[in-house]
Amino acid sequence: MKVWWLAGGAAALAAAAVTAVVLTGDDKPAPVKVGTVKVTRGQVTTTASASGTVQAQASRSLGFTSNGTLTDLNVKPGDVVTEGAVLAKIDASSAQDVADQATQNVSAAQDALNRAQQAHDTALAAPTATPTPSTAASRPAGGTTQNTGTQNTGTQNTAQSRANQIQATSDNLMNAQQRLNNARLSLTQANAKLAGTVIKAPVGGRILAVNGTVGSQAGSNVITLAGAGDVVVKAQFTEAEVAHLRVGQASTITLPNDVSTKYDGKVMQIDPAGTASNRLVRYAALISFEKVPDTLLYGQSATVAVVTASVDNVLSVPSTTVHNGYVTVRVNGKDEERAVETGLRGDVNTEIKSGLAQGDEILTAGQ
Repeated sequence: MKVWWLAGGAAALAAAAVTAVVLTGDDKPAPVKVGTVKVTRGQVTTTASASGTVQAQASRSLGFTSNGTLTDLNVKPGDVVTEGAVLAKIDASSAQDVADQATQNVSAAQDALNRAQQAHDTALAAPTATPTPSTAASRPAGGTTQNTGTQNTGTQNTAQSRANQIQATSDNLMNAQQRLNNARLSLTQANAKLAGTVIKAPVGGRILAVNGTVGSQAGSNVITLAGAGDVVVKAQFTEAEVAHLRVGQASTITLPNDVSTKYDGKVMQIDPAGTASNRLVRYAALISFEKVPDTLLYGQSATVAVVTASVDNVLSVPSTTVHNGYVTVRVNGKDEERAVETGLRGDVNTEIKSGLAQGDEILTAGQ
């Protein structure tokens, strides 16, 4: 029984082996599907892609010009604000009193200047004393000429008095003008201090931090704001990629929470020094947003694609159809190899400078 089992098992194995050979010999590879595409006219681009993180390139620390009790706090971290929005206030009663008094001082100084100007104009308009015939030399009956010194002295005294009056009114006018200048300066300073009791957003952006609560004492550092133009993606590029980067190149930014949306951006800075990690050197580049999305989170990951080269209105074919300067063209149902002159090899398509015409059919597989 044991021998028979071994013999049967061996026979079964041999049959299986023969069957496998037969099946293997009869099994043919599946036919390769051959498709065609037409030569089209359009844009060919190359991009350098990298991953990075969203961060604030710069931030603004906002506060009040003096300490005071926080009466209004209208924002919290993460809020998006527009330029000019009121973010916080402190008690302004004292600053308002000072500004009101400074306004009254300016009004009083202006009135004093007007009176001084009027007095000065009056002094200037007063008639000048002129000699009369009696002030000239007289000739008595004896024929001897005599001078009337008393009359000449009176005329001189009148002129001197008028000159003194003009000088006095001029001095008063200068003093009044200086008083008005000082009052106006005090009013400017008082208004600036009053304006400093309110924090307004100097630019549109996102609130990063808030220090203080309503009722607490607040001073020069209450709110940290990152402007919309200060938000960037810091991405790391390889040595080969960074060689093609230039400041100002157009880019697209993709966020993980909305991969279907592409945000426009541009390269704003490229670090001149690289960082080595596991024998691979990478260079950081900052990519700015053309328009910062409201849902943006600082520190979140992002993917950027920088357009490093681009040509428009050119003939192109899929890059996979070009092999060593040749493509396979289908003409009247027959396939033929044809040499082509290529230009920019893009991420998807390759520019064709000569050898093909728009609408030609190119084999995409099985060449």
